[in-house]
Amino acid sequence: MEDDGWTVIESRTILQDRWLNLRADDCLTSGGVRISPYYVLSYPDWINIVAITTDDRLLLVRQYRHAAGKFFLEIPGGGLDERDADSEKAARRELEEETGYIAQNWQLISTLYPNPASHTNRLHTYLATGAEQKYQQRLEAGEEGLTVHALPIAEVLDGLQAGLIGQALHVSSILLALRVAGRLG
Repeated sequence: MEDDGWTVIESRTILQDRWLNLRADDCLTSGGVRISPYYVLSYPDWINIVAITTDDRLLLVRQYRHAAGKFFLEIPGGGLDERDADSEKAARRELEEETGYIAQNWQLISTLYPNPASHTNRLHTYLATGAEQKYQQRLEAGEEGLTVHALPIAEVLDGLQAGLIGQALHVSSILLALRVAGRLG
């Protein structure tokens, strides 16, 4: 098996703003095949938080997702920005901003690539236990209408296959974190 990767002959930026960077690469595979353009999306790293409350419920948020044109039930999360020194601080901030909850215990569960074929960013999944509501939500622009829901863990697990959580990365974060927490049979 070859591990040489591809050679980028040329790269040009197609679009760059605060949310993403789209570039078109002119590539040569290790087998000598030229692929051009090969589009690459660069985003900041993302955070997912699987937060379990002190009364043993999973914290979820319901918010509108424009690309799909509907509301989704999700776990709290967001993107890292320039002010974030590390992913755990970003996770703590996102949980508090979106839900008003803080958690006593934090554990990094995994750092994975959401889509390494076309995305450069990583997804950091945290397990936060002992979560209690201490503050009011501090929602950012675009998060209007976001509501907080604390559901029994068994109810969330039972609903996963039926689409209770419609975002695949959130489903994987939930399963990974609950496995580490000893909540999967």
